[in-house]
Amino acid sequence: MSDANFYDVQTNEEFWVSGPKRDRTDTRYGPSSPEIDPEAVETYHAFLEGAPLPGRENG
Repeated sequence: MSDANFYDVQTNEEFWVSGPKRDRTDTRYGPSSPEIDPEAVETYHAFLEGAPLPGRENG
């Protein structure tokens, strides 16, 4: 039994993706820094400063 919440449709590889959290507890197991895709860094930092996530502007 897997606790993955996503899977790759081409390879069926399962993986878990965490949503960002303003308190920076984004990782699943223990304290560590999350890996952020370079194209998402600006949006992530804006989120940490209080901006809504894209697509979640209304809740």
